[in-house]
Amino acid sequence: MRGEVEQPSVMVEVTTAEDVVIAAVRGDVDHDTFREIRGALFTCMAGRAAALVVDLDDVGFFGSIGIAVLLETRQRADQVGIRFAVVAGRRTVARPIRLTDTQDVLHMQRTREEALAAVRRPRRFTGHLDDPTDTGPALSWP
Repeated sequence: MRGEVEQPSVMVEVTTAEDVVIAAVRGDVDHDTFREIRGALFTCMAGRAAALVVDLDDVGFFGSIGIAVLLETRQRADQVGIRFAVVAGRRTVARPIRLTDTQDVLHMQRTREEALAAVRRPRRFTGHLDDPTDTGPALSWP
């Protein structure tokens, strides 16, 4: 007898590394899956984490709704005081982010290691709202 097992079209695996929550998205990011992804990412920010890294290296399809979810998640992270970065090493994810010129807002990194380093870097404040290196209020002045 041959049976078919339905596989979920998206999965969000959550792990922690010290005080950083890593949400690894696997599958397609589209209109059928964005609510599940957004819910998982918002749940990640409900704890006491200092940072959230969204790893999109195992995403097959990345639609425009994915950018909207990431921007909404980044906005929420700012509201609750959590640092935020996105891992987008695959062209299928990096290209739409670059085409919409949101790579700086999303703190896009090529690898998980780069993203972890980015969210652990001391914050600095330049006072310029359009400065992409400004990572929020200063914790200490240089």
